[in-house]
Amino acid sequence: MRQLVSDNFLDLLLDAVCAVSATGEFVFVNAAFERIFGYPVDEVIGRNMLEFIHPDDRAATVAAAQRVMEGHLQLHFENRYVRKDGRTVHIRWTARWVEQAKVRVAVAHDITELQRSRALQAALHAISEAAHTAEDLISLFEEVHRTIAGLLDARHFSVMLCDEAGLSLHPAYHAAPGGSPAQSIDLERAPALARLLHGEHVQPAPGEGDPHQLTVPLRAAGVAIGMLMLHSEGGYTQEDAELLHFIAGQVATAIDRKRMHVSLQALAERDQLTQLLNRRAFVERLAMAVRNAQDKSSELSVLFLDLDAFKQVNDNFGHDVGDQLLQAVADRLMATVRGVDVVARLGGDEFVVLLEQDLGGRGALLLGERIEQSFSLPFVVGEATLLVRPSVGAARFPVDALDAQQLLRLADAAMYEAKRKKATKGTSVASLAINVLPSAQSAGSGPVLN
Repeated sequence: MRQLVSDNFLDLLLDAVCAVSATGEFVFVNAAFERIFGYPVDEVIGRNMLEFIHPDDRAATVAAAQRVMEGHLQLHFENRYVRKDGRTVHIRWTARWVEQAKVRVAVAHDITELQRSRALQAALHAISEAAHTAEDLISLFEEVHRTIAGLLDARHFSVMLCDEAGLSLHPAYHAAPGGSPAQSIDLERAPALARLLHGEHVQPAPGEGDPHQLTVPLRAAGVAIGMLMLHSEGGYTQEDAELLHFIAGQVATAIDRKRMHVSLQALAERDQLTQLLNRRAFVERLAMAVRNAQDKSSELSVLFLDLDAFKQVNDNFGHDVGDQLLQAVADRLMATVRGVDVVARLGGDEFVVLLEQDLGGRGALLLGERIEQSFSLPFVVGEATLLVRPSVGAARFPVDALDAQQLLRLADAAMYEAKRKKATKGTSVASLAINVLPSAQSAGSGPVLN
């Protein structure tokens, strides 16, 4: 027993024991060093310890070594080393300075699995939090990317989502050095991906497929919704594949939850009849636009319009026709405004349009004219052909109003003033509401309101 202790005791230990000179060279390592770091003893002795330390941890390690040589005990110092096979190992050190031998004696305990477990737990928590806090799907994908990049090489990273039919994958998020674009994938032309997506086989082990590519399916409630795709020049291990498979379950749940949240949020913001923004959503959007205009010293305009003789449409044709007319009006407005303009239905036959960055109100003036022109064409609703006119009013920020509420109120007042002027000129819609155009009747169509 005494002979065993004297000759082999240090080599029986599972932790690595090292002696390092004052200038940083290894002068002794026990047998466990090779198990932990991958280097046999004869490849280590005489080499500087900094050659093995992860580049990001070298400065902190040098500072810790200096404290040890000043006589301080070093307990539980953690850093990372690069194994001979290229993998990173996490080490917890205890060390002291032996003055008589002029060496640092240290014991290294491998905590790689512990750190991996901690990192995985933190990653799952971060992804779960992002599902609740991310404003939209893109924000969620960005957080997922950052989280996975803390565990794996994710410089080339894509989130691919299935189309409704499940026949193809489309890039929903893509990041790559140089900004190279991601391409959609026709699953009929990629049978291996299709089998992987639907769970017919798992990620190939290293050596069986492309070791530089890591692709895992995203499944929520047992349904395939897409894939995570990573590429690394250094390649991936089977442990990396298993890790990403585990994380993918949380990612899929987060995507499914965010999709549902976005869908419900959109539903809450939309007028159910026309699918335009509703009053509450528009008021919020207008208030935000006013704040932005204040910050940027810019201008914006609001157009407020309602339909002349709309009550007569409901009275003469019924509310079903009235609802169809409102839907047709919403479609025509969306076809008339610019893509950046915001259109909403406030209720009844009242519609509004928000024009941001509208210097001098010129955009509102031109849009008002286009809307008047677009309404010169009749609306065909079922068997009825209806010619209805809008009354349009406008207000500008900050010329007419200094807050969103006042701006909307003044645009409403301007609309009623436009309606009053029509009546003053003898074009009261009430007197013309049920006129029938003979040409329309002779053509076999229904009544025309003008």
